[in-house]
Amino acid sequence: MTQKKRFGSLELEEKTKLRLDKEMRGKPFHKVNEELKALIKEKRKGLPRPIDVHCHPYTKVGWRSLGQFRTHLEGYLYGKKGVTPETVTAESPTDEEWVSAYRELGVAATPVGWEADTTMGIRPPYGPDPSYRSNYNDDMASLRDRFPDVVIAAWGSVDPWQGKKTLEEAERAIKKLKLIGLKFQQTGQAFMINDPQFYPLWDLLQEMRAPVQFHCGYTGLGGGAPGGLGIKLKYTMELIPCLDDVAADFPNLKIVMLHHAEGREEDAVLICRHKGNVYRELSGMWPEYLPVNVPRTWYELNRRQQDKYMFGSEYNLFPLDGILYQHYLQDYREGVLEKMFWKNTIRILGEDLERVGVSLKEWERA
Repeated sequence: MTQKKRFGSLELEEKTKLRLDKEMRGKPFHKVNEELKALIKEKRKGLPRPIDVHCHPYTKVGWRSLGQFRTHLEGYLYGKKGVTPETVTAESPTDEEWVSAYRELGVAATPVGWEADTTMGIRPPYGPDPSYRSNYNDDMASLRDRFPDVVIAAWGSVDPWQGKKTLEEAERAIKKLKLIGLKFQQTGQAFMINDPQFYPLWDLLQEMRAPVQFHCGYTGLGGGAPGGLGIKLKYTMELIPCLDDVAADFPNLKIVMLHHAEGREEDAVLICRHKGNVYRELSGMWPEYLPVNVPRTWYELNRRQQDKYMFGSEYNLFPLDGILYQHYLQDYREGVLEKMFWKNTIRILGEDLERVGVSLKEWERA
């Protein structure tokens, strides 16, 4: 009998691990591997659901929020050839298929919207792009309302370049649609968040006590293409002064730094330590690369900043089962993974979840 080896919190035969590592990357990401599901369900037995604070409904319609960048990513990330909008649509899940992964694996979702009509849809630097369509706030509210057992809340988005309309839509998203907060992707939306012209938006969100998500560090949008398809990394690389300015100038604005901040992880760690209103999540990278690619982040996550991190998957650009599985393979310090999966999220975003009608009993009684 082949002897099992210890990988993080899992005991697996080495050949089994190698096979699962390959299988989780070789299937459609919205399909759940039955062997991984059984493994994850066993690890989660008796525990409340993890809460995914950063995932994208890249469905047969929703994928178009990335437009030309998505067709490029199919080749850049997955090595596919001959990618067209039609092939992406054919391979993308329906809404029902998208949520089924969360239902099967026992995970709660809070998907994020994407609105960049100005920069990606109708004019340069990235438009006009006929394949582009935003994931609008009404889309996010509909996803939540149709699948409340899985989508417990949703994050909206607004186009920052539309002046008074931006502020009106932000208020509608929070007050009428009951979205938990707003998400921004500064490279796709092509703006610096500390530009004073956008301060009325942050002031409004602070007034409404609505949290905000900002992309941080390297982005895969345009990765590997000539000129990066026009994407400029400055919009998400200048955490200091950009994000630090906003965190300082709006101390009651709850900020979630998205992703691993590769390229600027030192700044991300320092801002997160210095600013009490700033938190992090680490989606957008396979967990196995965290100790190597962002070692300072990995160190702080397992030590003095372990109360600052929440779980995000970047599903369905990554497979939900594969991300959970890889987290279990890593050598987290005791208790850190459960903090990230749900404890920190309830402490950090609990009042915001309750504001939009989420019952926290499942997590509070654990």
